[in-house]
Amino acid sequence: MKTNLLVHLVPTLPPHAGEAGEYALNLARQLRDHCGITSRFILCDPDWNGAARIEDFIIRRLRFPNGARLWAMLKDTPAVLLHYDGGGYQKNGLPNWLPLGIKSWLADWDCGSAPCPKQLFTVFHELWGAPAKPWRPGFCLHILQRRLVGKLHRQSRVSITATRLGQSQLDAIEPGKTLFLPVPSSLPVLNRNRPGAARNLPWSVAIIARPGSQSATIRAHANLLRTFDKTNRLAEVMLLGGPGQAAGSLYEQVALLQQSVSPWRIRVYENMKPGDVSLLLNRADLFLSPLGGADACKSGPLMSALAAGCATVLSDGRNAAPLQEGVHFVASDDTPSGVERFGRMAAAGGLQGIASAGRTWYQQYADWKVIAQKYQLALRPPMPVAPAQEPLLAPPLWSLPAPAADVRHLSTATACQTR
Repeated sequence: MKTNLLVHLVPTLPPHAGEAGEYALNLARQLRDHCGITSRFILCDPDWNGAARIEDFIIRRLRFPNGARLWAMLKDTPAVLLHYDGGGYQKNGLPNWLPLGIKSWLADWDCGSAPCPKQLFTVFHELWGAPAKPWRPGFCLHILQRRLVGKLHRQSRVSITATRLGQSQLDAIEPGKTLFLPVPSSLPVLNRNRPGAARNLPWSVAIIARPGSQSATIRAHANLLRTFDKTNRLAEVMLLGGPGQAAGSLYEQVALLQQSVSPWRIRVYENMKPGDVSLLLNRADLFLSPLGGADACKSGPLMSALAAGCATVLSDGRNAAPLQEGVHFVASDDTPSGVERFGRMAAAGGLQGIASAGRTWYQQYADWKVIAQKYQLALRPPMPVAPAQEPLLAPPLWSLPAPAADVRHLSTATACQTR
């Protein structure tokens, strides 16, 4: 960028729920602290009633989302980072005004004091919703969502995604401009209290997720939990609720968990601050997630478990690259054979190595400082391309040097004349 100003276009911001807004705010902090980039926010939720400033970040609200108003707010902005999540900008996930406003902004080189090219960068938190059957109302909506994503990807200089599937889907639209970046931890990263300690029985298990998704985790690993409970391999199961959760909001999850785990082993933590959740996660031995390997790198809570040095259990290990099943995480499909296989691996002492490898991978490839540096490189303006030189015409014959033989004869003749 020619300037150190970056405007984030977001669907929402904390304390309102939304992974895209939380990601954008954390990224802005890292760019400010480690890269010298100043961030501002344009919030596209007309119902936003939060503060006009978070820390030193200025927030402007797009009260009436449409293309013309978006262009007016972006007019003097040289670089924009769009955090795209279709459902966050419009209830049906089809904010057609976004590419219209961005198109007008990209075409206008006026940056106030001097003309300059505009640059759009897009983080695709979600590309589109799941496809529906042809006879369902969502079938046509899915097609329109894909077209909208295609427009935004083509308008972007760089598109960022946290899944390999998303990367291949964007490359199919226009190749060579998609950057794969894992989602960093959504919690403060702490030094583990016992980094070298072996994970002896019984285990402390943590379940941390967005509101409503704890149930999916419990269902995905019900047999695993039931087996651990019956064989006294469980010390406790911690249900870790995030900020803003009311008292009793985890009642249904507790009732579901009691079908697999003895009630006296269940610990419920509601309305916890991020730092307090980190402390509890720091003492856990196992982290359970309902996700498969393909979605692992886009989960902030899962990355928090890796960062904490907590052995992570997913529902399957397919398409997990760059993570590797059996190296950075454990996969359990919750079948009897899968649970038995997990038990043998744990009995052989494999959990400690997996936890250590997961933490090392996170520090090298997914830590916020690493991700911020990759954004800084992506935000740099492209190198100017030197104009192609016209090919030189063949020189005339009389401008060519004389052949070596002619030079020899001429020298000989001159010598004879001298004698």
